[in-house]
Amino acid sequence: MVKKVMSMRRLGRRTLSIGGAILAVVTLAACAGQSGVSSFNVAECKILSNRAEAKINWARVPERELRIRDGEYSPMLMRLKQGRPYIIRIRNRDDERRVFRAPDFFEQNAVVAIGVEGERAATTCVNAIAIPARQTAEVRVVAITDGTFEFEDNALLLPYVMSSGPSGVIVVEERRGTARLN
Repeated sequence: MVKKVMSMRRLGRRTLSIGGAILAVVTLAACAGQSGVSSFNVAECKILSNRAEAKINWARVPERELRIRDGEYSPMLMRLKQGRPYIIRIRNRDDERRVFRAPDFFEQNAVVAIGVEGERAATTCVNAIAIPARQTAEVRVVAITDGTFEFEDNALLLPYVMSSGPSGVIVVEERRGTARLN
């Protein structure tokens, strides 16, 4: 009987610890606010030099658009070319806030500017962008690292927790030099 009571106490403590951890994660996830960016737990980011950034004519840069409707991203696949600048617009057509979480993409590529609701974010070293209902976020980025980067609509800090998995993929295609034979 004493053993059973001790086991129940341990189980109760474990349950409280797990519950506390979940509460902490949910609370910290709200730190991004209703709109804006989240830079919680970002290791490091690629930074474009001022000289390289000054050479970019943003009025002539290709634009890519992601649309969120009924919690679904369209298109689910976005292709970019390594070494090129892009403007990515994320349009939230839903009646609730959505969070575009793409930590690997943001970490491996040079984000030059982020705007949400017409307001420029103070930082570009982020892992997620919260987009209010019926608003648009704009990300100015230079694709630095080739690879496949998943993104999801998830307000929690931990990827794929309480999520059905990735919502889509950004593919940065490798820049290939032309080989010339003599």
